Amino acid sequence: MNTKLICIVLFCGIVSSCAVPPKINQSQMQIQAYQSHEFETTKRIAFDATMSILQDAGFIIESADYETGFITGKGTTQSRLDFWWGAMNEHIRVTAFIEQRTSLLARVRLNLVESSQRKSVWNLAQDVINEVSVRDPQAYQLLFEKIGQAIFVKKNL
Repeated sequence: MNTKLICIVLFCGIVSSCAVPPKINQSQMQIQAYQSHEFETTKRIAFDATMSILQDAGFIIESADYETGFITGKGTTQSRLDFWWGAMNEHIRVTAFIEQRTSLLARVRLNLVESSQRKSVWNLAQDVINEVSVRDPQAYQLLFEKIGQAIFVKKNL
């Protein structure tokens, strides 16, 4: 009896002491600052370069409309099996908005979202979907650098 109680207390203590990464609070202006970048080019070249880089990065373009400047895409799905949740499918979704600011200045705004979908082995009808915005400025910076390189190439062809 006492050993069961001790095991339960130890188990609860271990589980409750698991480290949780601190949540970084960012203002909307800070988020927009690293999700957006302006390029000295036209909307057409920025749109085409963004579309090309997203495809090169492995995104499957789901929709694209030059008039609205809106592009949506989905990264490849990674599947794995979890003991408690069963099948887990994870991927990254992207939206891009391209607008002409002045005659030779285009603005590109990207939004990356990590999406995971789980099916419980205990209840196959239950889907648990979790979507979290990517808040890593380096991920956006890397994409903007590649878009800038693609714009340079397209402008000089």
